[in-house]
Amino acid sequence: MTSRNDVHEAVAGSAYHEWIRFDGMGVWTYQPEVEIRLERDGQLGTVQQPWTNGFQATSTRNEYVLYYGDSPVEYHTIVGVDDNRAFVPDPQQPQSPGGAYSITPYQATLGEIVTGDVETFTAYLNRAGIVVQE
Repeated sequence: MTSRNDVHEAVAGSAYHEWIRFDGMGVWTYQPEVEIRLERDGQLGTVQQPWTNGFQATSTRNEYVLYYGDSPVEYHTIVGVDDNRAFVPDPQQPQSPGGAYSITPYQATLGEIVTGDVETFTAYLNRAGIVVQE
């Protein structure tokens, strides 16, 4: 039997190029274990946060659900920044004034999967002033 932790670990250890993209459907399927998939579930609206202010075009928050077979396993909000040129998971607020917004390594993996390109994802993360930390 597969547990939630098994699915989480599989995703955490994956690379973006191991995922089959079905852009028009908003679905990403994990090639080594096709029972695992990430689906865009809906749009939550426009985002105007300090970390999105550096982008000229619109940023939009979307809902994503990670599935194992037919079972939902995790829920995530990921922001399509700069007219969906990259997809950045909602970051944690800075812990102190002047501090950086942050995401976890797991969230970074999700962003790379949905963006489909590590360099683009990293460039937008840097432009937004978001750091990856535990």
